[in-house]
Amino acid sequence: MAMRILLVMEEVKCGGAELSFFALCRALSERCEVHLALSRASLDHPTIRALHDSLSDTSVRIHQCKTPLNPGTITNLHPFLRRAASRELSSLMEAVRPDVVIVNLPTVERGQAVVDAAATSRLRPPVWGFLHLSQKPSVIGAKLGRVRDLFAAKLIRRFDRLLTVSKAGAREVVQRYGTDPAEVVQPPTRTLEPLPAGTDRSQLRKASGLPDTFLVGIVGRVQLHHKGHDAALRVIRELLDRGHAVHLVVVGDGPDQQAVRSMAERMGIAAAVTFLGWRDDIDRLMPLLDAVLMPSRYEGLPQVAVQAVTAHVPVIGYAVGGLIELLPGCFTVPYGAEDRLLEAMVSLMQNPDQWPADEVSLRAINWCEPAHAAEKVLALAARP
Repeated sequence: MAMRILLVMEEVKCGGAELSFFALCRALSERCEVHLALSRASLDHPTIRALHDSLSDTSVRIHQCKTPLNPGTITNLHPFLRRAASRELSSLMEAVRPDVVIVNLPTVERGQAVVDAAATSRLRPPVWGFLHLSQKPSVIGAKLGRVRDLFAAKLIRRFDRLLTVSKAGAREVVQRYGTDPAEVVQPPTRTLEPLPAGTDRSQLRKASGLPDTFLVGIVGRVQLHHKGHDAALRVIRELLDRGHAVHLVVVGDGPDQQAVRSMAERMGIAAAVTFLGWRDDIDRLMPLLDAVLMPSRYEGLPQVAVQAVTAHVPVIGYAVGGLIELLPGCFTVPYGAEDRLLEAMVSLMQNPDQWPADEVSLRAINWCEPAHAAEKVLALAARP
């Protein structure tokens, strides 16, 4: 009999973790029976709705939960507040009879209604947490972060197994929270293709309204305390001051977009920065860049980096999370060392052939191809 897996996504927003989760869902559906549970409230997000609709050509059985699966921060800290969600999920588990339940964990203390549901179900299926960010809630700037820090160790140890997206994340949860050793399943990612040989990139840039100069991208949620857009702006300003022809492309949206625009204006570099907002054509846009800059304060193993390197676009960033595992050593620098980010960018501009495009692209594909992630999950599920 085929393995039966229930995936639970309780998030109402969409980022790399959710994109990975849907990619895993699709890949698993080609190998076993897959059920996906998500709250109806999450479908108000246009990207989650689009991802939901994209599964229509698969065998995935989708269950829209009436109860919000994560109605607020406090619900993960007290069982009474998540009682309605756990009851609905428990009934769903009774109906589906999964061999394993996997819940998407954007942060360490999430997914508690799913654990409660399994504990009250007659079947008591094992619950795995697929953890994308292993840092403390206070580090990632979560609401009530310091309060959530106090509960995190107890809550994360409730899972029967943890999956993390990097070796660094696996080490961190064991050392900080005293969990059993976590399994590494790099984030399932839709990889990109580099531009074909002989392509007129200048013409493609012109058609996209981008200048034909050295294009640096910072891609992802516009959130200063996470992605470090302020550091990117300072690096670009210094490059311009040194006489380099460079232009920054900010791809994505988020709460700090206006603040980043204002910073660029105050620095006098607004003409050298283009804000593109949220884009759903990253496969077309990414190969037009000369480099991606990732001065992030924290990361798991970001999809942006994986997609960039599979498009043969170099990535320079801080040595946080899985970036240090994916990128060659000279392309990561210690967190906060903006001078070294700058020098790494200058070095790349002067010698672009130093980027080992084929080697890093192959590594990313081998790690993050959704089929590989699905096979790893099934192998773990089959293990006694």
